Order: sequence, then structure tokens, then C-alpha cells
Amino acid sequence: MIPFLGIARQYDNLRDEILNATDAVYSSGKVLDGYFTHEFEDQIAKRCDRKYAVAVNSGTQALIFAQQCQGISQNKVLIPGISFVATLNSIVMAGNEPVIVDTDSDFLMDLVKASQFMEQGNISAVMFVNLYGNVIDYNNLKTATELFFKDQEIKIIEDAAQSFGAAYDGIPSGKLGDVSVLSFDPTKNLNNYGSGGMLLTDDPMLYNDLRDIRDNGKYLGFASSGTNSKMSESDCAQMLVKLQYFDQWQKRRTEIANFYTEHLHQFVIPVLPKANVTHAWHKYVVTTNRDQHRGELYTYLKERGIETKVHYENTLADYTAAGVSNARWAHSGLNYSFLPTASRLVDSCLSLPIYPELTDAEVEYIAESVIAFYVGV
Repeated sequence: MIPFLGIARQYDNLRDEILNATDAVYSSGKVLDGYFTHEFEDQIAKRCDRKYAVAVNSGTQALIFAQQCQGISQNKVLIPGISFVATLNSIVMAGNEPVIVDTDSDFLMDLVKASQFMEQGNISAVMFVNLYGNVIDYNNLKTATELFFKDQEIKIIEDAAQSFGAAYDGIPSGKLGDVSVLSFDPTKNLNNYGSGGMLLTDDPMLYNDLRDIRDNGKYLGFASSGTNSKMSESDCAQMLVKLQYFDQWQKRRTEIANFYTEHLHQFVIPVLPKANVTHAWHKYVVTTNRDQHRGELYTYLKERGIETKVHYENTLADYTAAGVSNARWAHSGLNYSFLPTASRLVDSCLSLPIYPELTDAEVEYIAESVIAFYVGV
């Protein structure tokens, strides 16, 4: 069996270093808010060319805090039609209204359709998602917001949960927006063994507010409310170990992605990097053609010992939490036909294993198996 994720293999390679890092933390007696947390924040900030970084308990909470620190409340937030449901839930939990726009064929926010919403002038923030490790055309997004909002302030939040290590026109993901959000859950390229997230900004006031929010208002003398949302010292110590190998891992992911693309592009449609983008390859996603159903390919690969996943089976509009924002479409009888591209993509997408610990033989076997499905070998 070739598992979809390589968590166990990664741990096997790093076991001694991970256990030594954990032991150093527990032996010190300082398990929160210590050296390793601050060092991890500093190193991530430098990699993303940011002035400030704030580690929190999860990427989902980071998305909520990104709205709260900027005073986005009871407002409309524009998001793409395909993402992990945390993108949607964070807006609802922050007391805002998600407004869902269709995606382009690369699973990213359709900026032409997004501009139509912006033109109405009732959007307070745009939360774009760099899905699968790809990056949106940020220059076009900035052009659109400047055109339609002019002197009116609009917030841009970069959901970079899947794109740490990616770049747009040489600018690292994590730098693109007023606030950027990372996730370190076990599936990510830089992964924790539990949960974890990070907020990145260049604004000192937002930085102070974020530190306050994550620690019950303690940072600024309990003058405002907050919650308890931290990464532990042991988490951060382990992440510092992994960060040493990150560039090496990214190189391997790119090698695997290039091999897949070279050998499979005649049979499936791979989701490739946008122009001027260095892809992080958090996932390698293909869409099947209309003659071959995604489910058949999934089953075929499973029978050959290859675990694949579907990311994602639904558009964000299909979730109950989206109901309030999409009531006007439901009343019009259009249901979710306003997301034609996103609806087509979620019916045809499949994610292949892509992680550094895959062997060359496994990568070749995966590609050969996809080809075999289509040519009937």
C-alpha cells in the first residue's frame, strides 16, 4: 500500500531529532511562550519576508483572528467557491457573512467574477485562498480592489494554509495581503503532529492585537478580550527541526510533480502553477475527463494499492454554514449554478500522493497505474 500521506515515514527519518527536541523542552520546565516559540515565529517571518509572526493553535483560529484584529465584523467577506471548509467557518465564527464567488479552472478565485461583486461596493474584505500550493494572480487582485474601492478601505487576507514555500513573482506566499495565515496541521508541507497556525503581518498595531487575542488580552494588560490559542514549546521545537529540511523536501515535491505532469498530461488535466508562480505542491491534483468518472479511477488505484483523496467533494456553497449568504440564489431558483466552474471541478478532481518520502519506484508505479487505467492495460 502506498499511503496518501507520509507522516509515519517522515517521523521514522527524524525520530531521534524530534525526541531530542521534545526532551530539551520538557527538561527545561518551560513549556509555553519560551525560546522555541519565539525562534519559530522569527524564522517563519524571515522566510515570508514579514516583520511579525504570531503562532496560534490552528490555521482555522488564525483565519478568525485575521478578521478580528482588523475590525472586520458583521461585514461581507469574499471567498472562492473551493477550499477546505475552515475558510467558510472562520468567517461565520467571526460574525461575518461569506460571499462565495466561482473559481477559475485552476481552483483559485475567479478574479473576473470577483470584480463583479466588488463593483457592488458592499464587500469589506477579500480572503483569497492559495489552494493546493498554487498562488492567485496577486497583481490582478490588487488592481481590482484599487479600481473598485479607490479611497474606501478594503482588507485583503491571504489564506496561505496550503502555500507555505510558494511564491508569486518572487514574493513569498505569506507576504501577500494585509494579514496572511499559515497552517501546520499534519497534512501540510511543514507539518506539526497536532495542530498549529501562524499569522503574518507588517503592521505593528495588528501584531500587538494578535498577541493580545491569542492570550486572553494579557499582552496589553487585559484591556480587551481574547482567548487561549497557542502552540506549545514542544510543538515549536519540533517544527524548528523540520524547518531545517524544508527546502530539501520542497525540491523533492517539485521533482515528483514534474514527473507526474510529464507522464500524465495526455490522460488527465493536472492543476499547474499560475503564471509567475513557484508552486508549493501541497497537493498534486488532477481532473479527469468527462469520459472517465473520477470514482472509477479512485477505485482502480485503490485496488492497485495506491491511496488517493478527493479535495474537495463539495463547493463551499454546499455547506449549511453558507446558507445565509446564498439565500438570494436559493430564492431565485438558481441553487448553486452560480458556481459552474467550481461545481464541475469538485466532481472531477483527484489528489495523488506527493510527499518527499515517496521512492522513485513508487512515483513511477503511481504514474504507470494512472496510465494503465486510461489505456486499459
